[in-house]
Amino acid sequence: MESHSETLPTSPEQLKAQQPLEAPYVTIIKDVVHKKIPEHQKSFDITLDEINRQITGDGLFQWESQETKGVKFLAGHLSVTPELIQKIASQKPQPKEPAVQQRDTLDQRLELYVYFVEPSFGVGEDGSALSALDMGIARFIAEMPKVAQAIRSGEEPPAIDIYLVGGPTALGGQVTREFVDSVKQNGFSEYGKLYAEFVKQKLASIDLDKTRVVLQGASKGAITSDKTYANLPTNMQERTQLLYDNPAGTQGENIPTQIGRSINLGVGMVTELGIRKFAGTVKGGAFSGQTEFYRAISQEKGIEPDSEEQKKLKRELFIRGEVAALAKGTPLDSEQRSFSRISTPDPVNINFGNILRVVKKDLFEDVFEKIGAMRIGVPFGQRRALVAKQEGKRLTFATGNTVHNFPWVRSIDSGSWAQKMEFVENSQAPTAS
Repeated sequence: MESHSETLPTSPEQLKAQQPLEAPYVTIIKDVVHKKIPEHQKSFDITLDEINRQITGDGLFQWESQETKGVKFLAGHLSVTPELIQKIASQKPQPKEPAVQQRDTLDQRLELYVYFVEPSFGVGEDGSALSALDMGIARFIAEMPKVAQAIRSGEEPPAIDIYLVGGPTALGGQVTREFVDSVKQNGFSEYGKLYAEFVKQKLASIDLDKTRVVLQGASKGAITSDKTYANLPTNMQERTQLLYDNPAGTQGENIPTQIGRSINLGVGMVTELGIRKFAGTVKGGAFSGQTEFYRAISQEKGIEPDSEEQKKLKRELFIRGEVAALAKGTPLDSEQRSFSRISTPDPVNINFGNILRVVKKDLFEDVFEKIGAMRIGVPFGQRRALVAKQEGKRLTFATGNTVHNFPWVRSIDSGSWAQKMEFVENSQAPTAS
């Protein structure tokens, strides 16, 4: 009898090689939701597996600028599909009277939602579209109820497109001497031009009157998103919203402010790394397989290793371009309407005025909440006061997160993700009677 045992995987390495690639943030977020939202584990697994299928498949690609020849970055594309919603909803029978999520009149007219997520500061290969994937996953989950609501109502679901753009110094990026010199001279304005070209390309053939566009950036990504918006034509700006998480490097350009914020940035990053290593929801050790993943996905996508000249240019762009621009400061345009969510406190970008406003409002509202609870005989619960500061057309909101990275953790801790997934689970299409 012929034996075929030699063709079967026998070692852990062989078994691992046969498994599909899984992006680090997919693995990390799976672990988090398994621990914190176990009642919806299967639904999140279905969702995250679909996200992984897209981002390790055709949804990950190198994009090359036509306006700035020779400059490339790694980009990603995710799409929330009706098929995914139906797959999740089919796990259990439809309830007799599912809760209905209200939508405003504008949403009822929209056929397409397009999000562009721009990455935070990254060292070496970090800072690519894959480094922004956690923000992409958070946006993906936040948008699932829109499609689910349409299915419940027997309507045509809107299309949801989420684009992740990467940095030119990161994995899959490529730069030229001319681009490096331009960034050294003009700072993140050059990134704004680059990303605006990408946005214009993706929006070129769609009906903007039925579309909502959102530019979303975290940390350094807030600056580049701000500059991206500034380089869009008016008709696209009119359909675009700006959403920033924990903007960093946005200080004024006077010398004392630059020195203070530069020190805060450096010390804060070290503090943040310490928090990630020993505490918090996402620990540093969770990224242990990232280098191997980068190597494997590069081979699969045909991303060539950087030449020595390219490595030299990227180092120069990183240190004398990005780091220098962050230290110098790039104030956000207060004449552009934008919404910022900042952690209190954020170790990388400490804002004592914001912390004081939150503490004062928390204390003030806590007293009245207790008095009200005693008067009507109901318990009171802890909650984060919603504090907003307006500067021109910029609105800044304080959030309960206490770290610079991973703003989506607050959505898990608040129960928001659990509520959204429950809504999706109960979203089977109505059946004919």
